[in-house]
Parts: sequence; structure tokens; C-alpha cells
Amino acid sequence: MLPATVLVALLGASPVFTYSFERSIETTLGGHLFRRDTVDYGNSTLWPSPAANGGKAWTKAFAKAKAVVAQMTVEELFNLTVGLDGRCSGNTAPVPRFNIPEFCFNDGPAGVRDVEGVSQFPAELTTAATWDRDLMYRRTKAMGQEFYDQGVHIPLAPVTGGPLGRSPLEGRAWEGSFTDPYACGEASYQYVTGLLDSGVASVAKHWILYEQELNRNPHGLQTSTLYLVFTLISVSSNVDDKTMHEVYMWAFAEAVRAGTTHFMCSYNEVNNTHSCSNAKSLNGLLKTELNFQGPIMSDWGAHWDTVPSMYNGMDISMPGSQLDSLLGDFWANLTELVNNGTVKEDVVREKVIRILTPYYHLGQDVKPLPDFVYNLIGPPYVNDTAGYRNVRKSGTADLIKEIGMSSVTLLKNTGGLPLKNPRRVAVLGNDATDNILGANSCGATNSFCAINNLNGTLTIGFGAGSGYSPYIVTPLDALKARAIEDNHEVQAVVADSTSATATAAIQALLPLSDVTLVFVNRWYGRGMDAESLNLTGDADDLVAQAVNSSSNVVVVIHATGAVNIEKWADNPNVTAIIAAYLPGQESGAGLVPVLYGDVSPSGKIPWTWGKSLDDYPPNGIVTDFVYSPQSNFTEGVFIDYRWFDKNNITPRYEFGHGLSYTTFKYSQLTISKKTSKDTTSVMETAEPFVGYDGSNSLYDILFTVSAKISNTGQYTGSEVAQLYVSIPEEGQPIRVLRGFDKVKDIKPGASATASFPIRRKDVSAWSTVGQHWYVPNGTFTIYVGTSSRNLPLSTTWTP
Repeated sequence: MLPATVLVALLGASPVFTYSFERSIETTLGGHLFRRDTVDYGNSTLWPSPAANGGKAWTKAFAKAKAVVAQMTVEELFNLTVGLDGRCSGNTAPVPRFNIPEFCFNDGPAGVRDVEGVSQFPAELTTAATWDRDLMYRRTKAMGQEFYDQGVHIPLAPVTGGPLGRSPLEGRAWEGSFTDPYACGEASYQYVTGLLDSGVASVAKHWILYEQELNRNPHGLQTSTLYLVFTLISVSSNVDDKTMHEVYMWAFAEAVRAGTTHFMCSYNEVNNTHSCSNAKSLNGLLKTELNFQGPIMSDWGAHWDTVPSMYNGMDISMPGSQLDSLLGDFWANLTELVNNGTVKEDVVREKVIRILTPYYHLGQDVKPLPDFVYNLIGPPYVNDTAGYRNVRKSGTADLIKEIGMSSVTLLKNTGGLPLKNPRRVAVLGNDATDNILGANSCGATNSFCAINNLNGTLTIGFGAGSGYSPYIVTPLDALKARAIEDNHEVQAVVADSTSATATAAIQALLPLSDVTLVFVNRWYGRGMDAESLNLTGDADDLVAQAVNSSSNVVVVIHATGAVNIEKWADNPNVTAIIAAYLPGQESGAGLVPVLYGDVSPSGKIPWTWGKSLDDYPPNGIVTDFVYSPQSNFTEGVFIDYRWFDKNNITPRYEFGHGLSYTTFKYSQLTISKKTSKDTTSVMETAEPFVGYDGSNSLYDILFTVSAKISNTGQYTGSEVAQLYVSIPEEGQPIRVLRGFDKVKDIKPGASATASFPIRRKDVSAWSTVGQHWYVPNGTFTIYVGTSSRNLPLSTTWTP
């Protein structure tokens, strides 16, 4: 969010938006014809908001909420549905008569943002690269405890598929996890469960089709041009029904099954109707088909109208009157609208039942959270006295380090790693060391780094998913500590490599060193899509200088996504390449044990690494400066590796790729046809499927696949075994991921079993005609291996 003073200066006024920004159904502006979808997705008569019932897990809390809400006045109802000024990113007013406190909503996906005394966790992307469900859970469990101890009732986390990562240029994709729907769903389930088990809410976001930053929200600033209000409306993500279900809804369904308490609707339009006023997606898909029982809040500034959104599924308007109402306080007159009959009182009561049910279910009424400690003075939120509370727990730093080690992905290795008793190690690149102005000098959102400053190692992206770090163990810190321990030398050149002085230093240092470690990065985040896949700053020049002076160059990449490494990836002097992602505060502590072989790398990339932007589907980020930008998802279900497979494109590194210091043999692929009932749905969805008899579930296990993984190398190692399925139906990808299992710490000569339970949904397709899931007739091919394109085992299954 921008400071109110900044927005006022930019917009030249401080208007209170109490009406809809939406223009007429058809408008011609600059020769561009804007027309709504032929289906009116904003029609709550077609898609009415269903009444909540508490679902499978919230029965008692629902009854309590319903009884309390029945006694509330309209004014008290208003307090809980509209944001107001306060200490947190978002706040609602208390209802003292029922001992309901002011609810604190606060970012974000990598820890408590704008607050000191907390940990900076690895990004969701980094944790996804571990392919380790246990680490995914433990991360958000520890993170949730810090939210709780800081007084945050409702963390604005996790990112559960919005963005999924349709385009490699999406600046915010690092806040999420995998570009694959199934894997993203598995991560989402663990992330939600961890937060809930810590006693705080979870907010599944951003629902739905939120796949670019540019033109996402004309209320504020864009990448390079200021588009003022009334100049254009949010980009519309246009998708067909099959793709919606098989790709973009999948991970959100897993969040519902895990029991997520809240959803956040996104900035973009969905098929030309604003996401937060889209009756089809909110009422029809989320609240009815997925049977979500909690409230839906707007993203900050994603609310665009007054009365329609009341009926179209949104329950909480954020940020409301905060920021001088600059992001739209559309429900400011809610009490008047109810009293004059414009809005039915029962509609508002239903919203508040949904809001209070999770509060009671989590027990926050019987175990109140502490007051939120405000660390900042003045903008962007409220003038207040700064405080401090250290809530970091013993063991959290070790967990962050463990995630870092488990995520490190060895992309290339021709003998450069592991380091074996080097006498002298050369280190190049500012990404290896500290920001010379301090670890948190880039501000609360990590967005305001000084131009031309040496900003140090990249540990997190910028925007709502960022967070302060209590300290950063840089790669250079950890390398120095290892040099002291092992009695060898480390010398570093961390200045801008384009200067003559730095060039001279590099040329003098590298010929005398056994190995050269080059650290490079790419930095992006909320509100800004990448313009290319290029690395930041002088990175390519730095590698070029390294390979000219050293025959043993190891490149370490901290990045928010795939980057262009074609200039040097195949250079024989580049003997190893590592992706280290966004590792949080323990950056170097997690990396160096892998470099030296204390731990064999076991991370796998959670997306496809193309050689150029042309490898990916076109129309990824729409940059048209028109009244109604249209992003047509013409690739359909063929995103990421599915696109590469369909078009026979050879990537630089395929989805799921990652090397080890040891070797693994796959064998003994078997299928057990023993079925079992769904035991993992904390909350049950209402997704329709062929064969439903009232007792079965889309998530029942139909069969289980297993494979033997043997360590045939010299190092103890962990392996991520992956299962892909070819579904015998027209219009399906060549293969889709439907299972993964990380078998850990297999000693040389030993074996372990990877197991993959396959649910009914995993072998189903969506019928756009019947509006249900179904298992196609025919023979399914099951593949198991190390990545999407290295699949040594296969078998078949027939329903």
C-alpha cells in the first residue's frame, strides 16, 4: 500500500469514492471497443450467495456466531464488514457488547510485515523448491505463531494459486509456490494447516486468475506509467470453464479442504466483471461449488462498487476508510443503505455470521491475542507510538536454515561441487554480502532501495510478501565462518564489476583461487512485472569476467523466478549453477553446507526454466494502454511444462529438475488397487462428479502407486520422486503431475519406497457440458521419475 500522502500528491485530491467506477456496458475509447462478457458474471440472481451452515468442521462455532449476530444492531454489523484506520494493514471496529475485539489483518506470506521482533522466513517459492510437505507445514506453523504473538488475528497469507505463475514475468509469482495446479494445491493445503494450527486465521489469495501486476488496479501506480482513476479499469483475465476448473481453481479447492478461514478476492476482472463483485466466481464457484463457509475480503483497493458487491459474494471491504478512503470506501454508508431498504439486513447478517464463525472456531474469543505492537511512526497507516516485542522462538532460525538447505537446487554440475578442501575461494558479486545501508534499508515492503546502492544479497522479493529481517547471515558471512573452521582463505570483490578498479581486482584475484563463487540475482515484486528475464545489474558482466579468469566458476542465483542464463550456462568454465531462490534471514547458513557437501542438494525447480521468453505462451503480460485491457488465456490448460511438452520445446531446465551429489536408481513400479475413503478433507467441498452416491468423495483414493528408490552413489541424499499421469481424453496435456514424495536421507547402497496415493480427482477431467468431474474411459499411463522429462518408469491403469 502507498502512503496516503503519496497518493494525495499523485492524484491531486483526497476524494471519497462512494459510487461505482464501472462505465457503461459498451464504451469506445481511443478506437478500442470494450464489451462485457455475454454471460453476466455480476448477476446475483443467476448466482445467489448461499447461506452458510458451518460445514463439516465449524458446526459449533457457526451456531455461536449465528446466535450472536441475531442480537446485533445494524451499526454493530457495520463494524465488522468495513475497514477503518488502525495499527494493522487492515482493521475492523470492535463490538464491545459481545466482547469482540478490533480485528487485526496484516501481511504477509513470508512473516509479519512492517513489524520488528519477527523472523524473515523463506518465500513460499523457496519452500516449494524443497518439495517437502513437512517443511511447508512447519514453516507456516512457526510463522503463524509469530503472527499470533504479535496480535494479528488474520494474517494475509498464504498465496494459494493467485498468482499461479502463468507468465514468467509475473512480478509477484514468488509469493506463491508451484506453477503446477496439483503441486500448488499440495503446498496450499500444508500452508493453510500450519497457520490454523498456530491459532490464527488463514487467507487464501488471490481469488482468482490474478496473473499480472500491470494494470491490476488503476487506483494506484503502475510499472512505468501513472494511470489515473477513470483512465482505465482493471485488466480482465478471460478464461474458459475447463481451464478455470482444471488449472486455476485446483489449488484453492485444496485450501478449502484444509479449512482456510478466509478468502481474498483479487484486483483483476474475471471475464470482464470485477473479481470482488463477480457473482459467478464468488457465489457460484467458491461459496457453492467449493462450499467455502468463511468470509471473502477484498484486496486493498479491489472493491469497485457499493450495492452489487453486497449481493455478489464479498463480505469484508478493505481497507475502507483507511488511507483517507483513497482506495474506495464503498460501504461507508452501509447503515443508511440497510435502513432505507437499499440493502437487505439479512444479507449483512449473513456476512457477519461468516466473519465470526472462524473467530469462534479458532478460539480467539476464549484465548485473546495480545495487542498489536506498532513499529512505525506516521504514514503509511496511522500516527502512533512505536513499540517493540520480540516474538522469535528458539528453533525458528534453525527451521529457516533447514528450508534453505533443502531448497537449494543444483541445476548444472560438471565437477565444480561439492567444494573439496579448497585452499583459496574467490567470491564475486554484491549479492554475496550485506546491503551497505543496512539489512532493512529498503523499507517496510523492501521496495525503496536506494538507486545505485549496493543493496546486498537478495533474501526476499518486494511488496506485501516481504518482511523485515532481524539480521541476515549473508553467503559471505557463512563462507568466512567456514574458512575459519577449515583453515582456508576467502577473498571477495563485491563492488560493481563494471568499474575499472573492480575489474583489476577480479583479474588479480581469480587466477590465484581454486574456485570462484559468483553471486547474482533478480529482484521483483508486487505492482511490477518484469520486462525481461534478464538478471539484475552487472550480473552477466560479472560472470563474463569470472570465466575469462577462472576455469572453475560456480554461479549462485537468488531470484524471484526463471532468468536468462543463456550467455554463459554452457560455458565449460562454469562448472556448477545453483538456484538458491529467496531464502530469508539464514541465507548463507542454508547455502554453504550444500556448497561444501555436508548436505547433498535435494531441491527441484517448481517451474519450467525456459531459454528465452519466446519459449513460453504468448500474451502472458498484457501491456495495452486501453480502457479495458484484456488478457485472454488462450493457452488454456497448457501452462508451464504442459506448454513446453505440447509444443516440443526444449527448456533450459525442465519442471522438477534438480541434481544431487549422489545418484539414484528407480525400479519396482507397482500399483495397489486398494481403495480408501477421503480422510484429509477438514472441510468438504461440493464439487460435482459422476458416480456420486452420497457417501463417496472426489478425494477418495482409487489406487496407490509405489516405486523403489535406491542410492547408487557415494553420498547420503534425499530424492523427490514425481508421478505424472497421461489422461486419455481429448484436450488434455501429454502428462500432468499427480504426485510427489520426498524420500529423505538415503544412505549409499540403501533404498527407500516412494508412495503416491491417487485420488478420484487426480484422474478426472472437467465436463463443460455436464458441469461435473468424470473419470474418462480408456487406459491411463502412469510415469514416475526425477522430473517432468526424466521418467524412467511407467505402467498403465484402467478404471
